[in-house]
Amino acid sequence: MILFCAWKRKVMNIRQIEIFQKVVSSGSVTKAAHLLSISQPAVSKHLKLMEHDVGFVLFERKGNQLEPTSEALALFEQVDQIYTGMDALSRFAADLRDNQLGRLSVAAMPLLAHRWLPSIIGKFAKEHPSVSLSVPIRSTEWVARAVAAGRADIGLGLERSNDLGVISEPLMKLPLVAVFEQGHKLSSDATLKFPDLVGYDMITLSNFDRWPLKLNEILASNSVRPTRRLEVFTAHIACELALHGAGVAIVDLMTALDFRDKGLSIRTFDTDISFQIMLLRPKHRRETRVASSLKEEIIQAAQATEAEILKSLG
Repeated sequence: MILFCAWKRKVMNIRQIEIFQKVVSSGSVTKAAHLLSISQPAVSKHLKLMEHDVGFVLFERKGNQLEPTSEALALFEQVDQIYTGMDALSRFAADLRDNQLGRLSVAAMPLLAHRWLPSIIGKFAKEHPSVSLSVPIRSTEWVARAVAAGRADIGLGLERSNDLGVISEPLMKLPLVAVFEQGHKLSSDATLKFPDLVGYDMITLSNFDRWPLKLNEILASNSVRPTRRLEVFTAHIACELALHGAGVAIVDLMTALDFRDKGLSIRTFDTDISFQIMLLRPKHRRETRVASSLKEEIIQAAQATEAEILKSLG
C-alpha cells in the first residue's frame, strides 16, 4: 500500500501508515508498539519519518500524552477508510476460499425436484449464505443444452448419448417399479412380469424425454395394451393417482418409497429396468470451487439414496 504526498512527491510506505493508524486508534505509542510487537523507539522513529514525508506535524505532546493534530486526524480518516476496505477485501477473499461467495445454477429433471434435490440445495444454501442459487426444472434435453451453453453449472438428468460440450457421469441408478392401491389384484404377486399388466389401466409419464417411447416398446413386446392410459407430468402425480385407485403406474423406486407409508403398494419386476441418473458438467468451462463443493454434496446424497434403495429391496 502506497500513499503519495503531492507537494514533494514523497511516498509514505505501508509500515508508516500501519504504525500511524495504530497510534491514533489506540491513543498511545506504548499501546501501538504492543499491538505491532515492536519497540516504542521504533514507533517514534517511523512517525518522525512520516512527518518528514508528509511535510506537517502529526502529533503534539501534551504532558505524557501524544495528541494528533487536526491534519493528522484528517489524514487518519482517509487511512481508516483504506483499512476498512482492506478488511472487507480480506473477508471477501476468505469467503471465496471457503466457498461462501458466488452464483450457481443447478438444472434438473422433475423426478429429482420434489424432495431429493431440495433437501440438498436447502442444506447447501444454509451453509453458504452468500451464494446465490437458481434451480430450473426442465427435461433432460433442456438440462443438457443449458449445461453445454454454460447457463447451468450442474445438470441432473437421464442418460443420453452424444451431448456435445457436456461431461456426463453416472450419478445413481433408480429401479423402476409398479405401484397401485392397496387391495389391487396385483397385490398377491411378490414380483411382477410385464405380461401381468395386461388388462389394467396404466398411468404413464409424459415428461421423460424418450422414456415414454421406451416404455411403449417394453409393453408392446410383452403384448401389454392398457385398457386406458392416463398421462401425467411427474412421478409424484402418478403415485397419487395410483394411491387413489386410478390404475397401475410404473415409476422410480425413490419416488414410490415416499408414498409407502401412505399405503401405496409397490412391486418390483423380474427384469432389470431402471432410470440411470447422470451428473452433467460443462466441458469447456472451468469448474468453480463453490460448484465443486455442491457437486460433491450431490454425489454423497446420491450414494446414500442408492444405499437406502438397496436396503428397501432387502
